[in-house]
Amino acid sequence: MWKVVGAVALLCGALITALTPDSVLGQAAYLISFAGMTVAAWAAAFRAAAGRRTPWVLISAAVTSWLAGDVTWGILQLTHAETDVGLQDLFWLGGYPLLGAAMLSIVRRRGSGRGRAALQDGLTLSTAAAVAAWQFFIAPGLDGDGDPLAVLVGSLYPVGDVVLLAAVLYLLLSPGRTGVPGALLIAGTGLMLFMDTGITLVTSDWAAGDVDRLNGALLIANGLVVAPLLRRDRDLLTRPARAEVASLHPARLIFLGVAMLTAPITAVVQGAAPAGERFGLLAATVITVALCLARFTGAVREQARAQQSLIHLAGHDSLTGLANRRALSARLSGDIDGLFLLYIDLDGFKAVNDEHGHAAGDAVLIEVARRIRGQVRAGDLCARLGGDEFAVLCRDLDAAGARDLGERLGYALAEPIVADGPIVRVGASVGLADAADCADGDELLSLADHAMFTIKRSRRATVAA
Repeated sequence: MWKVVGAVALLCGALITALTPDSVLGQAAYLISFAGMTVAAWAAAFRAAAGRRTPWVLISAAVTSWLAGDVTWGILQLTHAETDVGLQDLFWLGGYPLLGAAMLSIVRRRGSGRGRAALQDGLTLSTAAAVAAWQFFIAPGLDGDGDPLAVLVGSLYPVGDVVLLAAVLYLLLSPGRTGVPGALLIAGTGLMLFMDTGITLVTSDWAAGDVDRLNGALLIANGLVVAPLLRRDRDLLTRPARAEVASLHPARLIFLGVAMLTAPITAVVQGAAPAGERFGLLAATVITVALCLARFTGAVREQARAQQSLIHLAGHDSLTGLANRRALSARLSGDIDGLFLLYIDLDGFKAVNDEHGHAAGDAVLIEVARRIRGQVRAGDLCARLGGDEFAVLCRDLDAAGARDLGERLGYALAEPIVADGPIVRVGASVGLADAADCADGDELLSLADHAMFTIKRSRRATVAA
């Protein structure tokens, strides 16, 4: 409930700031809202476990640095001691690397060594942004006659934006899903960068009071950055991402193309050649980049398909298409709570191989796999462990349901099978194990195997009698 109250208070503070930026009420609403948000961020950061606290502390430190800059600037205004460059700039500039470091820490925790492609793409786009920042924001200031220190400090703000852009792109393009917390952090940072650029563009044309109206949007941007800390699912941001096959999304391709074109387009547009010649150079550049990206995309997708095929083969049985023992072991190495494992061993399969040959035996195994798949649910894992042994791993099933599944599998596998010509019959011994009785996945597999052999021995004893 308090989170809703805090969000409403923040929105009200932003609205008051936008409507009355020069009034005492507007400035107080802004600073009080910002301060409350900062306190909430620190409280949430220190509630995290000690080993997982670093990203949240860095985010809290970033918004604290920006708040300190606003407070310092407010004091200077009240005392009529404003200067072009001062302590407030140190605080304002300090927030950029802190927030960037927080995002880098998040990516590192999500998967060390698996974000190289994201880093390269992020640096490519950031380099293009740096070219634009230099051309439109930094270089014009250097050409003037202003105070060198003020020019230097003013140039550092676009640099901070580029650093922050590189960090947020690294997070955005990294493997794995970040959920709602990631979307909030990226949206807040994106809004912050957009507002920084907007403020830089309009500062020379707007009155100071009108520019201060944009502080309401910056307040919301900071609120979005802090919001992930206050969510229960914030660990989605720092949880190791599952390994995935690298892919090239069309949007990513467009961004890379724009980045590649930024510098040449800027050079051509500002060149001294006639307009017709510059247009020809520009068209040639665009076509060349497009053809190179098209070829690059084809190569990447071919590699991705080959890699996906290898991953599938590594985790699946080539004959039946079921998961293999390796895939089952990987699943059992994780959380086994609520799992049931059925261990299936065929009866009479050796006789099929001996009497009708291995082709008939393969046909039997393929049909057995098809029948097993036909009895289980969509989320259950079916695996061939090797030879004539199979397994079914089920979650969210009670003991009665697991026993019923075992009986249905036994009946289904007892039906006659057309084995590459001849019609044969094989039975199945099905052992059942409950993860509630096991300490880990290995014990669960061993217990199901033991239950299967117990059933098989009892059947042999009945036949012998």
